[in-house]
This record gives sequence, C-alpha cells and structure tokens, in this order.
Amino acid sequence: MVKTAWAKHLYNAYNSIKSGDKVYDASGNLLGQNDGCFARPTQNSPGSVCLVRRGKFIWISGDVEKREDGWSITESCNVSPPCHE
Repeated sequence: MVKTAWAKHLYNAYNSIKSGDKVYDASGNLLGQNDGCFARPTQNSPGSVCLVRRGKFIWISGDVEKREDGWSITESCNVSPPCHE
C-alpha cells in the first residue's frame, strides 16, 4: 500500500477564526469560544483572538488548523494564560 504524506493546512488565527468559533488545544480540550474580540496585526504581531471560557479571557496569536467542529492551535500558536484575580 502506498503511503501519502499530507501537509497540514495552517491558517492565521486573526484572519480565520470568526465570532462564535470554538478553539481546542493540541489534545482536543476546549480552550474557549471567540466572543468577537480581536486585536489587529502590527509589524511585531500577527494579530490576536480573544477566547472566553467560564468567564475567563484567553488570547491566542499565531497559526491554527481547521477541525470539523472548530479550530485547533498549533505549536507555533502563542496562548496567554487567563487573568488571575
């Protein structure tokens, strides 16, 4: 049987994730859902997306991969921890 290697299709989180989309970590655990809040790209940043889960905010920036039910972060995606109150 012939094995075929498929390249991953990576997308910029800022340009791809839409309001209401769910985002998962590499293990398949839900990180959060986009609430429609974005930080635009600059010369130093590819743009950021705000995720909300249980009233906490998480910011992600970088590459994501499309899943059937949302998006999955990649190793090159930066995830800021939720704010500690």
